Amino acid sequence: MQRSFQPAMTAIVLSAAMLLACVPASADVLTLNNGATHDLNYAVAEDNVWVTGTTTVNVLTGGSIFDDLRAWDNSTVTVSGGSIWDDLDAWDDSTVNVTGGTIGDDLEAWNDSTVTVSGGTFGGILHARDNSTTNVSGGTIGSYLELYEDSEVTIFGTFDIFGYGDYGVGNWTNGTTLTGTLEDGTPFNNDVHIYDSATVTLAAPVPEPSSLVLGAIGALGLFGYSRRRRQTSAAA
Repeated sequence: MQRSFQPAMTAIVLSAAMLLACVPASADVLTLNNGATHDLNYAVAEDNVWVTGTTTVNVLTGGSIFDDLRAWDNSTVTVSGGSIWDDLDAWDDSTVNVTGGTIGDDLEAWNDSTVTVSGGTFGGILHARDNSTTNVSGGTIGSYLELYEDSEVTIFGTFDIFGYGDYGVGNWTNGTTLTGTLEDGTPFNNDVHIYDSATVTLAAPVPEPSSLVLGAIGALGLFGYSRRRRQTSAAA
């Protein structure tokens, strides 16, 4: 009886081991790495979403990620709506664009990544590190800005106190408050911490195409008026 029972037990143990091997190591992470474009307009079941390998993810109205959204390895993430409850991270030559939506905690740019913010609401810190590039022209940052290691941040807006140009280079400031108005009209009132050889540049708002056309028409009008005056004076 004992010899006939043992093989059955061995088979059961092997089957259980095979089933355990099929369970993902991180069951709470959704990894998108197929190079396709994914529109997230629903609540993601997993806590975290990782985007890699030239994949594009668009977080739209109705989209919801319980924890972090991370872009890696030349991937592209655009957030125009929805909510990310924790951090939004850009790593390793990835591109992150934020035009709307809500990020509950930090926005982080790392390792040669590029981040562009023209809208949205952030509850935490804007981090820039490791040769990353960040452009801010709108949106609301709930906490402060922190820059390290050759990172560059350009802020488009009007800042009466400091004017335009380089705000700080190297170990220049530790918590100095920068106040003004961003290009989209949002008030800006945040502390800025700059370390190592990081830089913050304040830039004038980029004119809209209609403003450029009106300016060109005005310049042409002034040129024509001046020319007519010269011709009238010469005739007299």
